[in-house]
Amino acid sequence: MRAARGILIAAGLGLAAVGVFLALTEIAPSRWFGIAVWVGAAILLHDGVVAPVVVAFGLGAARVRGRVGDRGVAIAQGALVVGAILTAITVPALVASTLGNPNPTILVGSYGIALAVIWAVLLVVATIALRVSRTRLLRAERAARTK
Repeated sequence: MRAARGILIAAGLGLAAVGVFLALTEIAPSRWFGIAVWVGAAILLHDGVVAPVVVAFGLGAARVRGRVGDRGVAIAQGALVVGAILTAITVPALVASTLGNPNPTILVGSYGIALAVIWAVLLVVATIALRVSRTRLLRAERAARTK
């Protein structure tokens, strides 16, 4: 475990170094401020919204953990994280498309519909996964009682 963690840390630091190198050599200095604002907003969104919601969800899930198991709670948290991240990616395009754009070839998608479809698919997939998890939990409980 320690070796794997070290490899992951080294890989992350290496990728960060490549990113910094490319930012300094390939991106005009006039754009650095905008990139810094974007990265700062992403960090604030993650640390200020996504992470607290997922933690609160995990703490609240203690009430249903006995019915769906740890795996079920993890599935629901995973769906919530994926949905939150995809929403964070989609909302700026949705806002920009409503404000209009002089170039008609940019932002041509139906971002509101796409976001609704994303959440619907996540809900269906999470429901199926929770159902499977619940069924397995019940089977394991029945097997344990019959032994």
